[in-house]
Amino acid sequence: MIGIAVGGFLGAVTRYLFYLLIESRVWQPKATTWLVNSIGSLVLGLFIGSGSLSAFWITGFLGAFTTFSTMALDVVKDLEDGRWLQGAAYVFATLASGIGLFSLGYVWMH
Repeated sequence: MIGIAVGGFLGAVTRYLFYLLIESRVWQPKATTWLVNSIGSLVLGLFIGSGSLSAFWITGFLGAFTTFSTMALDVVKDLEDGRWLQGAAYVFATLASGIGLFSLGYVWMH
């Protein structure tokens, strides 16, 4: 349990550092959320593909590093503002990169 908490703390701090480093340098504010979710999907695929089911890394670190809730909030904001196409494209891009990169990592390690 402590390992998951420590992993979660480190994952959240790492995600925050990504935001500090990237968010102010890109033209699209959702890019950092998409990037951390994509990286998290790849790393999860690598872990699962290798047979490593470390609660520290999978549940703790990656659970806190990735952020479905922020992606969902961004999409809801787009929908509320009438940007249906942008919201749909963001969901599609997130799901496509997540599934694709997870699969790549899984196949690479399996």
